[in-house]
Amino acid sequence: MQRLIPGLAMTMALAGPAVADPLRDMALGLFGPLPDAVTEVEGVPVTPALVDLGRVLFFDPRLSAQGQLSCAGCHDLASGGDDGRVVMVGQDGTEGLRNTSTVLNAVLNDVHFWDGREADRALQAGGPVRAGLALLDAPEPMLARLQAVPGYGDLFLAAFPGEPITADSLALALEAFAATLLTPAPFDAWLKGDDSALSAEAKAGVQLFNDRGCSLCHYGPMLGGADYYPLGLVELPGIDIKAADESAAGEGVDEFVFRTAPLRNVALTAPYFHSGKVADLAGAVDVMAAGQLGSPLAPEETAQIVAFLDSLTGSLEITPPVLP
Repeated sequence: MQRLIPGLAMTMALAGPAVADPLRDMALGLFGPLPDAVTEVEGVPVTPALVDLGRVLFFDPRLSAQGQLSCAGCHDLASGGDDGRVVMVGQDGTEGLRNTSTVLNAVLNDVHFWDGREADRALQAGGPVRAGLALLDAPEPMLARLQAVPGYGDLFLAAFPGEPITADSLALALEAFAATLLTPAPFDAWLKGDDSALSAEAKAGVQLFNDRGCSLCHYGPMLGGADYYPLGLVELPGIDIKAADESAAGEGVDEFVFRTAPLRNVALTAPYFHSGKVADLAGAVDVMAAGQLGSPLAPEETAQIVAFLDSLTGSLEITPPVLP
């Protein structure tokens, strides 16, 4: 079966008929499993040559102005696809204001950046890959460095026959590689009919996640990443969770708007929230229950939801390439 979402073509294999299960039926309607593959990005087929080029570019520090930072330097594919820091750190050691998001499965997100304010969203129109490249260097010197490296010419020629090396082709190759970073998890196996893939505690967490209203914002295969919502619908977060650019006195709910975090591999991507100020997953669940739902959880309920979220941890095998 093929599913289409804007800008992507995906393929998904379905398992054989599963035993009727109301909980699974509910989860399939709300979330659905990850696709088996993303076959197009921006209307361009994800070919092996395009992916090979994107893989090399992702790991190459020569994309950065100082030749020391690659995409993989901020998005460690071996440990959750982010950097594990509270907030991002630039090439010069300067700390940013936002926690680094994972690139794993990120091709399936509808929105990619933390800030939902109009000015911030306008700056993000170029897309996440181009925004990330802009952090490394300006396009012209970046392309000049790559063109001077023996071997890159052949890689680009294989991916883009007869075309010059451009910033657009570079970004498209990275997007094609990112489209391969899918991490099927036990939750997907359960959705496809494997009853043993989830523990009883995790299944209770699935039910509770829906009953308490978490799925109103965390829906779809990514369990989030679809839109921007106010953080603190019932109670604004305290200064201990706010980022450095946010007022200690508090802000209006209309201004305090962020992307709903996608929850795939969330057990691997601590610390949490846009500010990176919550260190553990159980604590993040409790913050959301109180601030978004106005319904604090009992300890055993938090444990059940965490067990469900743990089942979203998938696997990925990526071998760093030999750079040209």
